[in-house]
Formats: sequence, C-alpha cells, structure tokens
Amino acid sequence: MDNIVLWSGLALMVALLTFLNQKQVYSSKVKKAYGELRELTVKIRSGQSENVDLSRWESALAEMDKHPNEFNKLEAEIGFRRAFVTYLEQHYPQDPRLPELQEAAAYQKDSVWGIKIGDYGSKK
Repeated sequence: MDNIVLWSGLALMVALLTFLNQKQVYSSKVKKAYGELRELTVKIRSGQSENVDLSRWESALAEMDKHPNEFNKLEAEIGFRRAFVTYLEQHYPQDPRLPELQEAAAYQKDSVWGIKIGDYGSKK
C-alpha cells in the first residue's frame, strides 16, 4: 500500500512540474522582446520597416539570445531571423553581419532534433 502511495505521489509531482514548466512565467523583458520581434516581423512583411528600427531589433534579439528555447520557439513560429535579414538587406546592406545571418536564415531547423532542412546538393 505504501508503494502505491509513493508512486502516485511521484506521478502527481511529475505531472505538476510538467504543468508548471508549460506555464512558466517569463520576465517582462522576455515578454517585451517577444512583442517587439512579432511587431518588427510584421512591419518587414508589410513593407513598413524604417531605418530607426535597428536598435529595437538588436535589443530584442539580444534579450532572446539569453533564452535559447524561447528564441527557437519564436523563430519556428514567426521566422524572425529571415525578417531581420530582409530588414538588413533593405536598410543596411553593408552590415558586416549580413553574410553570416543570411546563411543562418537560409536553413530551417526541425523543431525536435535541430536538424537543418534544405537542399544540401546545391552547395559545392
């Protein structure tokens, strides 16, 4: 009987921790970065981006870099990397980061394994 109670308690604890992990409360900085990246991505896709948006992009990306799981989730959801590359191509084509960012944005990653998906035969 004690074993059943212990195993039930362990199962409940695992379920509770799983639930709390899914409902994780993020800091206001992460929430703000999420909102900024969503807004900036929409601006790029609608053709309304401006030169002065660079500091917003950089601060939001810097904050999301501190949270790699959330960075990857948001990237899979809205594709902000490609949007940032498009922004730099339009407004700052001489930016030294551009070639590296273009290469990173050219590949999507599988959400589970992190495997690059793309045409590998085109690189020679």
